[in-house]
This record gives sequence, structure tokens and C-alpha cells, in this order.
Amino acid sequence: MDEKAKSLKRIGFGFATMFGIFWLYSIFVVKNLNINDTFINIIGLVCLYGIGMPLFIIINKGISNSKIEKNSISFKTIIHCFLLQFTATMLMSLAVNIVTQISGGKITNQMNMNVLAPFNLFLLLIFNPIIEEFVFRKLVADKLLKYGELFYILTSSFCFAIVHGVSIGIPQILYTFILGLIWSYLYVRTGKLMIPIVLHSLSNLFSGIIIGLLQGISQEVLGMYGMFMMLMAIVGLICFIKNKKKISIDNENKLIKKSVLKDIFTNKGIIIYIALTVTMFVLKNNTTFS
Repeated sequence: MDEKAKSLKRIGFGFATMFGIFWLYSIFVVKNLNINDTFINIIGLVCLYGIGMPLFIIINKGISNSKIEKNSISFKTIIHCFLLQFTATMLMSLAVNIVTQISGGKITNQMNMNVLAPFNLFLLLIFNPIIEEFVFRKLVADKLLKYGELFYILTSSFCFAIVHGVSIGIPQILYTFILGLIWSYLYVRTGKLMIPIVLHSLSNLFSGIIIGLLQGISQEVLGMYGMFMMLMAIVGLICFIKNKKKISIDNENKLIKKSVLKDIFTNKGIIIYIALTVTMFVLKNNTTFS
């Protein structure tokens, strides 16, 4: 096994350990706790980032770090990436509708939280963007970027996306994968973590918090906002198609390579991570609806 495969194996096993601890708590322990939701969430964050993340770092400690150079990027590119986030949201809405039809009108494992509660606003706008970008963008880049930009971008995006299938629902996997591609690409191009953090926060604002706010005001206003998001999604898609040939990854204009996909999805660590994620999704689904 070469160094790239060994490094990815540790990354996959590290994520399986990190999120495995959190899922065991959220699926098997939470139901036995007689405390309010805020304390339940705080304990969950301690399990995930107070215990799981240090274990992830320890598991990957032996991998030498990659050099990430800081560069400038045009504001126009950042705006295009911001607009493309709306495209991801609309694709998620389409996926939700498809899953709804297949499941007979019921989607399981969707987010069930009051996004306007102060603690949840803090999570969505500040805590989650900072900590998730640190873990999935920076920590993964530190270990994998030296093996290629595309290898890192696809690994980071997939690892980020698949966990949302357990926590929020299957349609979220496509949505968060696209967002992961955007944020990983920006981190590669700039070496600045603050840019994906800000876009992550804005994504939660426009695709979650504002919708939650408008739902309590007026369905008509919510519909108008939906039209606004659709317009932004179309503009984002047009910008992407128009500028697709200008996107350079590993000094090439290729967003997907079979060899890279093979390296990722035949890796034992990633296979373990996928298997655990699927298992936890099934367990959570059965626990919720049994």
C-alpha cells in the first residue's frame, strides 16, 4: 500500500471513529436522557468535537502535513461561488421532491430543529461553519493536498456530505457534496479558511434561517423568496457553465477523474466510513420510526 492509500485509510478510519462516537450517543443514549434539547445538543457537540475530533487528529498524527500556499482570488469568483450555492439548494429541493414521490410522501431523517432559537442560530451562523470548515477543509487538506488537488477536493467533499445523510436526510448528501466542492476549491485556490467559513455561514443563512423566519410570517412572502432563490440558482448555474473551462484543478480542466474516484472508493478506510454511515442511517431510521 502506497503512502497516499495509507493516508486516506487513516482519514476514513478517523472520520468513522469521530462520527461513530457521536452517532452512538445520538441514537442510543439521547432517548434515555431526561433533559432539554439544548443540553442534549451540547453533550452531542462534546462527543463529536471534544472527544471525536481529538481522536481523529491522533489517528492522523503520523501523516506529514501538506504545504498550502495563500493566494488571492477575484471577488467575481467568490460571487460566482456564492450564487452556485443557491444552485445546490435548488438541486436539493428537486432531490427532496423525488424522494418524496418514491417514499410515498414521507421523507425520513430530515432536520427537526427551530432554526430561530438563539442556540441554533449560534450553531448555524458561527460554530458549525468554523468548526466544520476547520475539520473537513483544513485538517483534510493538511494530510491529503500533497497527493493532488482533485484527490483532496473530492475526498473532503464526500466525507463532508455523507455524514449529512445520517443527521439530516439523503437529499442533503447531494446538496452538501456540491457545497463541499465549492468550499474545498476555494480553500485550495486561496489557502484562506475564512472564505469557505463565510460562504458556509451565508449558505446556512439563506437556505435555512431566512426560510424558517419567513415560514412564520407569510406563505406568500415565502413563495416570493423561493422565486428569488430560483433566480439566483439559475444565475449561478449559468455562471458555472460559462466559466467551467476556466476552472483549473491540478493544472487541468477536469473536475472528475476515474483514477481518483477509484483511489477514493476502493480505499479500506473510506469503505469502513461508508459502511458505518449506512449502518447508522438504518439504525437511526428504525429507532425513529419503530
